[in-house]
Amino acid sequence: MKYIAALVLGAAFGAAHLTISVRQHREKRYLVLAGMHGDLVRDTAADPLLSQITNHGQFADLDDETRAQYMNANRWVSLWSAMFRMEFLPQASMRQVAAEFMRGPVGRDFWELARTHRRITARDKHDERFNDLMNEAYAEVRTEPAAA
Repeated sequence: MKYIAALVLGAAFGAAHLTISVRQHREKRYLVLAGMHGDLVRDTAADPLLSQITNHGQFADLDDETRAQYMNANRWVSLWSAMFRMEFLPQASMRQVAAEFMRGPVGRDFWELARTHRRITARDKHDERFNDLMNEAYAEVRTEPAAA
C-alpha cells in the first residue's frame, strides 16, 4: 500500500514538474521572440531605408519620422505586453502605463492605427486582456475634453 501511494505521489510530482517545465519553455521562447522583435523594430526605426519595408497599408502615407515614432511606440507596447504576460507588470500598473501612453499624441495616434491589427493577431487570453486594457485607456483619453 505504501508502495502504491509513493508511486502515485511520484507520478503527481512528475506531472507537476513537467507542466511547469513546459510553461517555462514556452515563456522563454516568447521572451526570445520579443527580444528579436524589439531589435528588429529598433534597427528599422533608426534607418529610413530599412523602414521602407513597413511603408505599405496603413503606414503608406507616413513620413519617415512619424513611421519611426510609431515603431518606437510599438516597441514600448510590445515590451509592456511581455511584462504583463510575465506578471512583472500587474493589471493596476498596466492600467496606469496605458493611460499615460494614451495621453501623448504619438501613443494615441499609434494605437488608433495598430489596435485593429493587434486585436486580429491576438493569440490568447493574455493578448486579448492586454488589448482590452489599452483600448480602455484609449477610450478614456478620447472622451476627455483636453484630448479632443
